Amino acid sequence: MGDRRPRYVRRAALILVLSAVVGCSASHGGPGGDASVDSAGPVDGSRDSALPPLVDTDELDLLFVVDNSGSMTEEQVSLYLSFPKLFADLSPLYDSIHVGFITTDMGTGGFAVPTCSEPNFGDDGVLRTTGNTAIDGCMARYPSFIEYSPASDNSGSFALDAGCIGVVGTGGCGLEQTLEAMLKAATPSTQGPSGRFDGTFGMGTMGHADGINAGLLRPDADVAVVILSEEGDCSALDPEIANPASSVYTGDFNLRCFRYPDALQPVERYTDGLLAGRDPRRLHYLLISGVPTDAVGTGFASILAHPGMQEQIDPDIPTRLRPSCNVAGRGFAFPPRRMVELGRQLDERGAAASIHSICQSDYAPAMDALVEMLR
Repeated sequence: MGDRRPRYVRRAALILVLSAVVGCSASHGGPGGDASVDSAGPVDGSRDSALPPLVDTDELDLLFVVDNSGSMTEEQVSLYLSFPKLFADLSPLYDSIHVGFITTDMGTGGFAVPTCSEPNFGDDGVLRTTGNTAIDGCMARYPSFIEYSPASDNSGSFALDAGCIGVVGTGGCGLEQTLEAMLKAATPSTQGPSGRFDGTFGMGTMGHADGINAGLLRPDADVAVVILSEEGDCSALDPEIANPASSVYTGDFNLRCFRYPDALQPVERYTDGLLAGRDPRRLHYLLISGVPTDAVGTGFASILAHPGMQEQIDPDIPTRLRPSCNVAGRGFAFPPRRMVELGRQLDERGAAASIHSICQSDYAPAMDALVEMLR
């Protein structure tokens, strides 16, 4: 039945063991040396000791944002293969874990674009209920989120269910609005303006967290957002950027998000939106994207300054950006500057953030970092 001692007792035991073996780490990301060790913290006092004590919780809510564009097959499989260890490692920390999946497809503002089958909203940040029946043992339909109870001691079968939903396929829109999908999935329809976030989404719609996505995110739970994408974020402020016939945004369609950054939503929208009504210490952000493998663990500033993270047109293929990482057998990915910047801003506001490379075939180090943040 597992260890049923109160969570604070289990955590104390874990801390004693970890202290004896590896010593304690003051960084969010633990001993893995991820990006969250970049600075000593913000200067605005957001991690000040005046914050009220954080009430203990036995609940964790996990939202996975998975790129479903055309070249994500191997990466989705690698994510799936990381699940058995992840849920086994989380078992001592929580009594109830909610897990849901969305894609990066948010449509194209109503414009007809090849590869984007639903132009208005795409998958719209709605939790997936379709199972990948190409995987042995998968059902065709699942609930909008699945719940893991470590007491049931079924991390293997639960990992299969998570993989059945999380291997989302590659038929999605090539215009990845990753951060917009994440925020719409996690925002209640009653959310008002908060900083740079006005509470609304495309075509005047509202968030889904208390509607079609209700139940995934609980008020007193720890929350972890995991992003898996090989592209940079192209969350549109002006939907006209997705109009192939636009006279405002011209040039190669694949380069528009690079050429016209002012047509994209400000990154601060996502920092303010994720933290609206939420204690930042409850929020954990894990990015697995096109970060150069040798930049992982060097800190936010160093990652953003890395030569491979600079957005430049590829001189060999001028219809795309120069890849930020390119590993034999894994393909290539592109600089995720906006998503790394979101991690940096969240870290400054007191949340936890960890940055990893999608070009690694094994995502166990990234999942280990997530467990360390939560621990």
